[in-house]
Amino acid sequence: MAAIANIGFVGLGAMGSAMARNLLAAGYRVTGYDLSDAARDRLKTAGGEAAASPRAAAEAGDLVITMLPDAPEVEAALDGDAGILSLPSEGRLLMNTSTIDPAEARRLAAKASDQGWSYLDCAVGRTATQAAEGKCLFLLGGDAGEKLAVNPVLKAMGDTVIDCGAVGQASTMKIVNNYLALVGCLATAEALVLARAGAVKDEAALDVINGTSARNGNSMQNFPNKVLKGDVSPGFSLDLGRKDLAIAVAAMKRQGLPSFLGEQALRAFDRARMEGHGGNDCSDLLNVLSELADQQQVD
Repeated sequence: MAAIANIGFVGLGAMGSAMARNLLAAGYRVTGYDLSDAARDRLKTAGGEAAASPRAAAEAGDLVITMLPDAPEVEAALDGDAGILSLPSEGRLLMNTSTIDPAEARRLAAKASDQGWSYLDCAVGRTATQAAEGKCLFLLGGDAGEKLAVNPVLKAMGDTVIDCGAVGQASTMKIVNNYLALVGCLATAEALVLARAGAVKDEAALDVINGTSARNGNSMQNFPNKVLKGDVSPGFSLDLGRKDLAIAVAAMKRQGLPSFLGEQALRAFDRARMEGHGGNDCSDLLNVLSELADQQQVD
């Protein structure tokens, strides 16, 4: 398979824009599409080219990357006269980096195959901040030769590529990872609220937590670098966290697996969104729970 030089990129949000900029910095030619005029303009400012449709972005690429909110948006980018699959593959590869249900990944792969396209399942780990730093973690599933072909592209955007096996297995690992991270985010927020109720300062609480087996990514990185600095801008938003939790819980129920923590975590995320925090960083759960605790003490 020839070396990839040209990338069609569909979805230029926080993650997609960061990934596209790193590809440009590595010397790839990037042609991108997004519904947002501002996002397309940012790509042009960074040295890329803007496309008028997903098909136009795909036509300019040897590899077409989608980075979109969920499976319906990915499918919308594939379908129709302006969609990616309306274009003959002619050796191009399609790689979905969006977080979607593993069953949807397999269905979309079959749909692409019916139109002569190869499909790689490539979920992305870590945050938009880390993506901007070129430190994405990629979970890759698909054909062995095609995975080898895209490896240099992935290394231009991240520092870790993990081969998860077949299509669907990368998406499975992404929801496994996000499930644990998001349930852990709620647990960390509840733990700090409990510490505060006992008049323990956040710094002391985290010193103890991070010095024991209770430590986790939220206690060591996300909370200290986001909400505890007063920054709730979305590295990973509560809205997207809720979406990923729902995917995981739905997959658990579909397979008859227990999902006690996930179902309870969904309630907390729903409450945070109801209180208007959905666009904020997931670590903002700490503020939501603190406000609820204050309200209950007043009542």
